[in-house]
Amino acid sequence: MNQQEINRILDEMEKKAEKDIEVVFNKRLKSILDQMLQMHKKFGKNGEASWTDVNKYNRFNQEMKMITQQLNADYKAIIKLIRESEERLYIERYLMLAYLLQQSTGEEMGFKIPSVEVIKSAIDNLVEFLSLPKVFEEHRNSIIRRLNIEIAQSLQAGESYTDMAIRIENAMGWTRKKAILVARTEGGRVRSQADLAVEEQASKTARLTKLWMSSLDTRVRKSHRKLDGQKADEDGYFHYGSWKSKAPRLWGVASMDIQCRCHTIYMVNGKLPEYRRGKDYMDDTYQKKLAARIDAYMEDTGLTYKQAFNKAYKDVKPPSVTVPFMSFGEWRKQFSGEG
Repeated sequence: MNQQEINRILDEMEKKAEKDIEVVFNKRLKSILDQMLQMHKKFGKNGEASWTDVNKYNRFNQEMKMITQQLNADYKAIIKLIRESEERLYIERYLMLAYLLQQSTGEEMGFKIPSVEVIKSAIDNLVEFLSLPKVFEEHRNSIIRRLNIEIAQSLQAGESYTDMAIRIENAMGWTRKKAILVARTEGGRVRSQADLAVEEQASKTARLTKLWMSSLDTRVRKSHRKLDGQKADEDGYFHYGSWKSKAPRLWGVASMDIQCRCHTIYMVNGKLPEYRRGKDYMDDTYQKKLAARIDAYMEDTGLTYKQAFNKAYKDVKPPSVTVPFMSFGEWRKQFSGEG
């Protein structure tokens, strides 16, 4: 196991949560479209409802009230989904990184499974207007207003059901993307909080150095590309201009945090930790060759730290060794019953 593998596992967990959110919105879209179809059939002529017919006897407001009630329930369900995902992400990130650092150094670091209070504290956003309920209250109100406008305008323009459906699909697609963006940003923030908790505990017995690792692709924002490969200062902060942060997504600045896909990479006692059966990834000679190759790739070819790491990892091979090995699953059993 190494840090790249841990990140890939957690990325898949985040994708699962995003798919669950998509299911909620897809079900609601189908429900609203069916509701509008029935409205056209009931109040329309030749399959097209008019503003006059639908608005008669307060029918339009009744239709929108029903949609509002449904969306209220949906956003409560989405908040619950994200909360549950954040709890899983925090626990798994914490335990996997703790396992990697402890087993790769051979040092007992005194890790304990995070308590409910610790997890809740890490998940809660201390900035009130950035808390999940506040953020999604704004999202919910926005989509309700937009649906109200789109449906009313469609009726007033005398559009067909098909034209109205396109308007509704576009509106729901917009709010679905915003919800997934929030989930992705919050999941990353929670992962960073877990990193800091592990860092605090591991630093008691080992010397930790952390680096900023940007994503591979060209979508990386300019600021984060500049941060790529930067080592944190002696107090654990990364710096960009007048801003500082101890981990990705913890700047407290929207342009630096939203949809950030960067990660922290830890070096323990000057080495990149890795632990698996039959290979000594902490061997001094191997670590020196790996570090030199990473630096060379970044300097000579302009690769990001992540690209250089992946390329060097394939090129430089660790020595074989026969030592007692404990899998992550075995190591994790010691925490059974705690919490």
